Amino acid sequence: MKILITGSNLYAVLLAKIFKLQNNEFDIYVTTDENFDSNIYTPVNINENDISSILDFVKNNGIDFTVSTSNFSVINGLADVFNKEKLPVFAPFAQSARITLFNSLAKKILYKLKINTPRFGIFDRENVVLDYVRHSAFPIEILKDFTITDRNRYFCQTYLKAKEILQKIYDNNNEKIIIEKYIDSNPINLYFITDGYNAFPIIGLEKEIKEDGVEVICAPNKLISEEFLINILQKTIYPLLDDIAKFSQSYVGIIGLKIKFEKNNYYVLEFYNNFDSYDFQVFLSLLEDNWFKILYDASNGSLADNHDGIKLSDNYSYTLVIDKTRFNNDNSIYSEEDLYISEDAKNMIITGTGLTQNKAKANVLSLIKPYFDENIYKKLEKEEIKV
Repeated sequence: MKILITGSNLYAVLLAKIFKLQNNEFDIYVTTDENFDSNIYTPVNINENDISSILDFVKNNGIDFTVSTSNFSVINGLADVFNKEKLPVFAPFAQSARITLFNSLAKKILYKLKINTPRFGIFDRENVVLDYVRHSAFPIEILKDFTITDRNRYFCQTYLKAKEILQKIYDNNNEKIIIEKYIDSNPINLYFITDGYNAFPIIGLEKEIKEDGVEVICAPNKLISEEFLINILQKTIYPLLDDIAKFSQSYVGIIGLKIKFEKNNYYVLEFYNNFDSYDFQVFLSLLEDNWFKILYDASNGSLADNHDGIKLSDNYSYTLVIDKTRFNNDNSIYSEEDLYISEDAKNMIITGTGLTQNKAKANVLSLIKPYFDENIYKKLEKEEIKV
């Protein structure tokens, strides 16, 4: 079988790796402008938002299945074009995915469906938003509307800091701005997969940024019980999918929620149509299922017909995201075939698993010790796991 993955990112590379690991006979292609030899996949120099060229490549090369890891492919209508051509594809329709691409739309739908979300305001004029912020209770967070260009959440404890950030944003662009009440807890990313009719939970994971800039990601999350997942499915996911289907095609793909807890209540902050940043590597460390088969069945509406859910191991997963400059020049820590250690332009991402969260952490530290900054290593070793 021939598979094309659209996207020039770490997620696309890891997806190619798991496909190849689970199905060695697959021929896998990835859209990227990086020209190098790989034992896993063949690079294809096509821009990920050039849907016409992607379609031509699929037709001319007999591609059997296409998967998008790219927001640019999604917003430019990859699924719309491929479904019209009756070509198998795993990606949401452009209109369906707008709640994952525009924070203003996500907030409006959350408000309409009465799904808990932090108090917010949506603004398109600088003078109006500055007046709103001046009378706000701090701290707050500032979000840009269009998530492809900037998904950062700008934390502000004072009006002067908020004013500085807003002026920089308006100097460069004139898009809508979302002001949101800040909730003081670690964010949890919670992922589901849906074929447009049924949805399965995938994984819940929690993140913490340390003072030295090291990011820690832990899964599974202790707050995400089976009862909680059922509650989320009934009160958030299915109402959301039903609402999307009223004004667009059914949502097919990954749908992620960034949530926070406050006083035993959960609040939905935003949505993803794919795994955020390094979350996919965390998920792969616990996966005990054929991921290609799950995506393929979801793409044709047979997810619940062929699967009871997503099978994960009983282990815990602990991941460190660390700036590569903190490692010495010995690159032997990383190999192309490894699912547990990866890198992008800036960071090394190292994942370990174990029967407990502390054992998973110890396994990660044992991997990095020969290569890593000794002072930061000792600090990480002593810190308790808070997530």
